[in-house]
Amino acid sequence: MHPNGPEPASVYWVRRAAILVVLLTVVVGAWWLLGALSGSGADPAADSTGTGTEVVVDDTAGVDSGGVDSSGTESGGVDSGGTATSAVTTPAEPLACADSVIAVAATTDASTYRVGEKPRLMLSITNTGEVACTRDVGPKANELEITSGGYHVWSSDDCNASDKTKVTLLESGQTVASTITWSGRLTQKGCPGGEGAKAKAGRYDVEGRNGKVRSEQTPFGLSNKN
Repeated sequence: MHPNGPEPASVYWVRRAAILVVLLTVVVGAWWLLGALSGSGADPAADSTGTGTEVVVDDTAGVDSGGVDSSGTESGGVDSGGTATSAVTTPAEPLACADSVIAVAATTDASTYRVGEKPRLMLSITNTGEVACTRDVGPKANELEITSGGYHVWSSDDCNASDKTKVTLLESGQTVASTITWSGRLTQKGCPGGEGAKAKAGRYDVEGRNGKVRSEQTPFGLSNKN
């Protein structure tokens, strides 16, 4: 504690401090080296802190790379710009109306006429189906026929047959109608000799046709009474 020697006491204290610093440096260096050697054997992949990058998989159920879902219905996709796109469906052309969805009706504007009068006859064609379809409703496909007791009296095709067609789109439940005036005279198929005599008083029936679809008969009468 009290250094003795030819040098001043302060010199001996400086020497002792230097030796102490060296010893401390050696001890600290040895401790750091041992710590480094013990940590070098650890497996980085086993680090419980989870420092690795998490990979998220987008598991979109039922959608394959072609944009078709599992039900087989074509769906919209996403384009390269990230904008949602929808499937484009081209509307199908309407089909021709089947005879089974066509209803035909034939009517008159009165129930009784005087002999010599000219009854107005109406032909109506209705699409009874659930979807729109096309139908020829022109003169070529249509006919109004008058009979009496089952015998042919007159037809709109006897003397005025036409080759004109008129294909029309009929919406579900839509009806188209046309009218024609009966001259009140008899005719024969093919109109040989033109129109015949006036129809006599009695009971008559009118029936309509569109293509192969025929209407029910609608009765009316001709009378000699004023």
